[in-house]
Amino acid sequence: MPQDDSKNKILAQVNASISPQTQTELNKPLDYPGELSRKDQDFLNLILDLIEKKKIDLYRPTSLLNHAVYDNLNESSKAKAELDAFNFLATIREIKKLHEANLGKTYQMENLVHRMRVTKERLEKISGDIFII
Repeated sequence: MPQDDSKNKILAQVNASISPQTQTELNKPLDYPGELSRKDQDFLNLILDLIEKKKIDLYRPTSLLNHAVYDNLNESSKAKAELDAFNFLATIREIKKLHEANLGKTYQMENLVHRMRVTKERLEKISGDIFII
């Protein structure tokens, strides 16, 4: 019987509603206490500038490709670059949403920008300057 009582208590907590104000507060990314590194900040500025100038189309992965390099790749490398561009665009859309919501100084933004920058650098060591970012 004590087990049933514990189960009922847990179920009551699971079914408890959270106020919209509390949910909004819980969903807000944590503030990042420092500043982005100089490299990450420059990378972020480049991305935002290319979006603003419409050189990056947020729903067209080929807009990220540097065709001078991409066009000279073999088919396997082109497929890999296209997949990477697709994944980068998903991250760029998240970055743009955070920026537009004035959530640029958050751990989430710092992580997204840094991870994307180092991934791009690693990929370009292998394939050359394949992306416009």
